[in-house]
Amino acid sequence: MSTTAIERRVVRESLAVGPALALTAAAGLLLARAVPDVTRKPWHEDEAVAGLISARPLGDGLHTVLLDRGGAPLHFVLGHLAFAVDGSPRTLRWLSLVFALATIPLCYDLARRVAGQFAGVTAALLAATSQLLGIYATFGRMYSLFACASALSLDLFVRAVDRPTRRTIACATAAALLTILVHPFGVFVFGAELVVGLWLSRGRLLPPALLAVPLVLPYLRLPGRYAPDVGMSPPEAALRALGGSAGGYGAGLLVTAMLAAIGAWTLPRGFAALALLLVALPPLALTAFGSDKLSPRHLIFVLPVWTTLVAAGVSRLPARAPVAGAAMLVVLLAPTAVADPRTSSTDAAQASTWVREHVRAGDALYPYSAPFLAALPRAAAAQPLPREPVALARILRRTHTIRRTLVAIPNGRAWSILVVPGPFTNVPDALARAAPRLHGLARAAALQLYATSTEGTSPHSSSRR
Repeated sequence: MSTTAIERRVVRESLAVGPALALTAAAGLLLARAVPDVTRKPWHEDEAVAGLISARPLGDGLHTVLLDRGGAPLHFVLGHLAFAVDGSPRTLRWLSLVFALATIPLCYDLARRVAGQFAGVTAALLAATSQLLGIYATFGRMYSLFACASALSLDLFVRAVDRPTRRTIACATAAALLTILVHPFGVFVFGAELVVGLWLSRGRLLPPALLAVPLVLPYLRLPGRYAPDVGMSPPEAALRALGGSAGGYGAGLLVTAMLAAIGAWTLPRGFAALALLLVALPPLALTAFGSDKLSPRHLIFVLPVWTTLVAAGVSRLPARAPVAGAAMLVVLLAPTAVADPRTSSTDAAQASTWVREHVRAGDALYPYSAPFLAALPRAAAAQPLPREPVALARILRRTHTIRRTLVAIPNGRAWSILVVPGPFTNVPDALARAAPRLHGLARAAALQLYATSTEGTSPHSSSRR
């Protein structure tokens, strides 16, 4: 074999191994950032929702999710299966980390398909260093799963557009439907792909869209569950979701936005239209038709498309390798666009130990709280109850026997557990008697729980919106 042939072979092998090494490095970077948070971060109430429902028998958990709360079931099903292997609450965080890691190669393949291998590697590195994925990689809810499902759906959609066979279209349709099972906002991913698919196929893809109807029906119960009074407006949440995906906030977001605009201009028009719909349509629709405030994590589905646009823009510029390095530096040093919600200083260790030692079948746990989550798997013997009045009323209506209720009350430094004998209807009076003896945060929390428990036990609460 000649020297030239050997050199060419070395180049081909290095080109083949390069992306694998880059993906390994990206995954290692995310692991180094995220793994310490599995044990270091305090538990959040949203994680308690996922953990306490997932730990219930599967049928009861699905009833709670679909009919009582009106949410998406897939993460709860996966959490239930994971708890069958290990009942520790940290299992939820490890599950999130698995899907966060899976998001990285999917972002690579999506960008590679539409903009080439260099863009694919850049997108993978952007995903691994994103603020959103760094935080929610270890948050025990469905958000990293949502990012992963969105990346998978977009990747298979591009594949179906490039090679429109029955198999590729079926896979793309199934992946798009999957996003609806992960989070209610999966309808934005499905809807954007449907619009672009109808445009490219001249309407031939309309029948598969009907498959989404039964998946959306549970969400009809969602608006009546509760009205969030915390968060931010949809436009601000969307900007922070984009910055949390790549760019941070302020000047860093402007830089990545310019790169994303270059990428959108150079990409195939079908994907550019899809990207525009995913970025612009949700905040516009939520502003026009919704009143709830949001968090950037609810829009984490934009992460794959935003990293793809930015990576495509980088790959189209001269001296793209130095530009990619500079862009990564901007991303790493940019101001934070999203904040980690796990900031509580209330220690749940002592309360969770008491719960593990004293909880028994026939108990109820009110509300979904950190000490109850930390007490898993022992706490799975009891019936968890939400603080939202409408969902609470629905669960109480089908829960026939509650011998006593354990009420978790934060007091600023630790958690107190109030034991209320008898049915749940005794809880409001017990909280009313306890509130005057409490002070500060504990008193405010008891009064809030009194209000929600009173409304939840009201005869008309199940019909309130």
